[in-house]
Amino acid sequence: MKDFKQQYGPWALITGASSGIGKEFAKQLAQKGIHLILVARRQELLNALADELEGHYGIRVKTIKADLLQPNFIDHIKEETAHLDIGLLINNAGLWKMGEYFDIALEEELDMIDLNIKAPAILTHHFGKHLIQRGEGGIINLGSLLAYVSVPYSSVYGATKAYELSKGESLQYELAKKGVDVLTVNPGLTATEMTDSFDFSHMPSDLMQPEEVAKVALKSIGKKSQVIPGFSNKVLGFLAKRVMSRNANTKLFGTLMGKANQKRKSRDNTSEQRITKQQLNTNIS
Repeated sequence: MKDFKQQYGPWALITGASSGIGKEFAKQLAQKGIHLILVARRQELLNALADELEGHYGIRVKTIKADLLQPNFIDHIKEETAHLDIGLLINNAGLWKMGEYFDIALEEELDMIDLNIKAPAILTHHFGKHLIQRGEGGIINLGSLLAYVSVPYSSVYGATKAYELSKGESLQYELAKKGVDVLTVNPGLTATEMTDSFDFSHMPSDLMQPEEVAKVALKSIGKKSQVIPGFSNKVLGFLAKRVMSRNANTKLFGTLMGKANQKRKSRDNTSEQRITKQQLNTNIS
């Protein structure tokens, strides 16, 4: 039986690698001796992470500055990786906007669809074909616990993750016979830049840490088609899938996310009032 490096090396490509879960994937794969291609928009963060990982683990790290919302982003990535044998693709980059549906600008909703669905599709089509030719390797997609339910105040985000979960499970069935493993990891709320501006203190469990999400995903690929990290998240997932009706799930998550959205709106209103007061004082003076 092949070990992890033999099955998913020698190179892994990670999107959204400059922080959060993507950064943790990079660290844990480096510990396994796998060379890395780190893709994100912030070059300075990529460079710092590359220096750290190369220094600590003696691996090779290639950084690619790319905005996956830009047309033809894949052309640059193809050019930079054409000579590398990539055994693992991690579609980690994502975007989440919270709010009532019509309070979120259409452009922001379309960005969520493009980054959470379109970009992984483009990357999977390109690198997945290479994995099939190799006859081994893997793809990890970042889903969400919200993929299992309808989510008021995060309706577009939840729907994009439901899409990824369905696609990922289907691809695992298709590609397993070709030697390629596909895993969709569905974390609950996790302490990343995506969540750090919100107050989730009313939630039934604490935010997960990125380290645990990445650890569970790397342990589960090749064994499962989908996984929910964290005990309390597993309980919520079980209730959502096996016990509660869709209507009950929508009401539950609507209540939880509604409280978070109300806190966000209250905070934003307070900030706007403070800015207006400062501007008024400046004009008077």
